[in-house]
Amino acid sequence: MHNRSASSSSFSKRIVPPSIRRALDIRRFESSQHRRKRLEASRLNTLAPISCLPPELLCRIFLFCAASPDGAGPCWLAVTHVTHHWREVALACPELWANIIFRPKLVPIMLARSKDAPLVIRVDLDSNKHLKSMTIRENIAKVGVLDVRGSQSALDTLFVDHVGQLAAPRLGSLAVANTIAGDPFWLDARVFHGIDEPKTNLPRQLRLERAALPWNSPWYNNLTDLYLADLHKAHGPTMTMLLSVIVASPLLQHLTLINTQTRIDDLNMYRLFPVVLADLRTLHLSEPISVCAQLLMDLTFPSIVTVIVSCTLSPASEASLVSTILCHRDFCQTSNFLLIDAPTSEHLCIRTTSSSDKTLRIDLHHGRRRLSLGWALQNLVISRSTFFSCITVLYIGTALGFDSWRHLCHCRELAVLFLYAADPLPIFAILLEHAMRCIGMSIRPQAETDLDPDGACRQIFPELESIRLIDIDCGDSRLYLSITDILRSLLWARRTGRRPIADVRLKACKNVFQQDVEYFTFLTDSFTWDGVGKNEKEKEDSGLDMRNFSLSVLEHLMWDSSSGLFSIDSWIVKFP
Repeated sequence: MHNRSASSSSFSKRIVPPSIRRALDIRRFESSQHRRKRLEASRLNTLAPISCLPPELLCRIFLFCAASPDGAGPCWLAVTHVTHHWREVALACPELWANIIFRPKLVPIMLARSKDAPLVIRVDLDSNKHLKSMTIRENIAKVGVLDVRGSQSALDTLFVDHVGQLAAPRLGSLAVANTIAGDPFWLDARVFHGIDEPKTNLPRQLRLERAALPWNSPWYNNLTDLYLADLHKAHGPTMTMLLSVIVASPLLQHLTLINTQTRIDDLNMYRLFPVVLADLRTLHLSEPISVCAQLLMDLTFPSIVTVIVSCTLSPASEASLVSTILCHRDFCQTSNFLLIDAPTSEHLCIRTTSSSDKTLRIDLHHGRRRLSLGWALQNLVISRSTFFSCITVLYIGTALGFDSWRHLCHCRELAVLFLYAADPLPIFAILLEHAMRCIGMSIRPQAETDLDPDGACRQIFPELESIRLIDIDCGDSRLYLSITDILRSLLWARRTGRRPIADVRLKACKNVFQQDVEYFTFLTDSFTWDGVGKNEKEKEDSGLDMRNFSLSVLEHLMWDSSSGLFSIDSWIVKFP
């Protein structure tokens, strides 16, 4: 009996891990009070609302945690130490452990717990590259997502030195980023054999940065995501090659081409038969103007959601790009959001996306000079007459000229006006002048364009409900009248004309006087101010009531019909 108990004891020591044996020994000697507290804590964890979630849903939450940028490292492992229930759910989820963390002690454990789930490998080969390259090669048959980055030597060790030896039948997403700019890095056309077999011909994703596959590679077939960026000049395809890749992927949803060194050739067979991408959701082009224009003419995207076109322009080619993009057959038909973004005077970026309401955003990131976009907006008015009529949100981040505002005034359904670091004086002057005319006060002869089709005085932005000023100097010392003076008069005139502007918001503005805050609170249903930029001085008001004050503002706002400009005393507001 003694020998039998001794043998069973030694057997249990071999089977039971040391950590559990220590826990059992501790529980044997714990006091009743400690045991009661431990059981109470366990009971509270069981009664917690999150413990009522089904294991499948909890596992899905854990997968989001592991897939997030913050969860790329071992930090998501903390979910396995929260409660016993969480640990059981995590251990029973092979997909969670398939997100391999490259640490010597963790890799074999995660490979074992991932079971038959496709592995997700995202790794930088430049750190501890021997362990990572060896692990990837040994388990390449199970890899479903491979995202590697590193120097050319590290990438050579993984890919080039093992061409034809890596069978990856389950690989559905490949991303290769070369961190060394200079010499071209080529991947072999069949670096992973087995991907072109019929049974593995599934939708795939491909992302290449400073690296390229030969353009006849089977990896360019059946793609849902294609991302090519910063290719070497030796990598650059012709337009025909690039369009052939796109044609071979009819299920393409996301297409990004950034500095691909694409060359325009005369063999483009797709000019007369545009390529239809029915499932396309995002299109991002950052290429020379000739490549952008050619691609837009050769592609059609009836279900487009987001378009970003960015290219370097010359004065001679600027109008042709705008005409190509804005008058594109699909650009304004299904797009609900337009962004004309000019970070520099030679750079134009136009973006569209969809939302519940249509939004127009114009943003300029350099200086506060007025930007003339009249030619671009006029093309929209002519080619897509209904585009402006559906816009409900207008975001302006630059000082626009009168010609631009003249076209933007076609936004009859506009409800929200954002002015960010812009000059609100031109549009406020236009809005005030028309609002005052609608209540019988005018400073210039009435023109035919001031009347609606029914003969009533035309109100600019009749559905406007909210004005939001961000980073605006509300009390510019150059002006006899401040921005808030004109805005105060505008609010009164719109309210008197039964077209009130119910909401005004000020954020990060300068020279905001307490008197203005009190008037805005009175003239609107909702006034919001973050308290930034408060001017402690007492504002010199004339003491007039709101009607006489607004008339005084209108008198200082004069119109010169010969020059076609507004002037406020000696400070001229030109609209070129």
